[in-house]
Amino acid sequence: MNDEFIEGLRQFQQQALNLQSMMTDMQQRMPLGVEGTDAQGAVTVRLATDGLPEFIRAASDWQRRQEPEAVGAAVSEAYGVAMSQQMTTWAQAFEDSDWQGKADRLDSQSAQPEASADPAAQPDIPERDLRYVVSRPLDVLAEDVLSAFDAVDRMDETASEPAEVEGTSAGRHVTLAVTKGALRSCEVDRRWAQGQSYIQLNQAFEEALSDARDKLSSLEAAAADGIASLQVDGLLDEALAILQNPQRFID
Repeated sequence: MNDEFIEGLRQFQQQALNLQSMMTDMQQRMPLGVEGTDAQGAVTVRLATDGLPEFIRAASDWQRRQEPEAVGAAVSEAYGVAMSQQMTTWAQAFEDSDWQGKADRLDSQSAQPEASADPAAQPDIPERDLRYVVSRPLDVLAEDVLSAFDAVDRMDETASEPAEVEGTSAGRHVTLAVTKGALRSCEVDRRWAQGQSYIQLNQAFEEALSDARDKLSSLEAAAADGIASLQVDGLLDEALAILQNPQRFID
């Protein structure tokens, strides 16, 4: 059973490295600076790399192009156009890079554990300082690893529906509802908007977007604290120490 656990660690490490490589390639192929504009040309949204707007800009003559009560919908429309353009560009980039073929090969390797038996095929152990790691007995470590996996699974279950926050401008004239990586809606106070120039409207967009990002960052920090409490780094160091010298922990 000990040999099986060690082999499982090796396979997990190999799969994690392969997946990390694919994710890095995906990020590098993410189109940058994608913009979308509503049909009337009143509002333009540029996407940031995280999927949220980098900025929201009203045209200098936005009042001629859109009614005040329709500005919020125009923001959502412009965002949708930008997302559609980004996905089209991204899909083409993946097709050109044979991403599907890479994913299929990764699945095939995962389904064939015997392929990892070749020592030459083993990944290099990540360079971490393991000099002072005192690994516990293998069965104790395995129990803690499984407990950590269970805790992560519970976090995934509670996070199946991403938390939504609302960012508001000063005076609460503009409200942006966002989740991680997505703009859900935009509401603009019609009466307030009637007398606003594009400069004032853009300032309100900027304030609401900044507020939304701050609130999302707070949620992510809380989630990161929850993960940190699992002491995943310590478990990883113990596992890597075992991989470097398996026999020491089996005897």
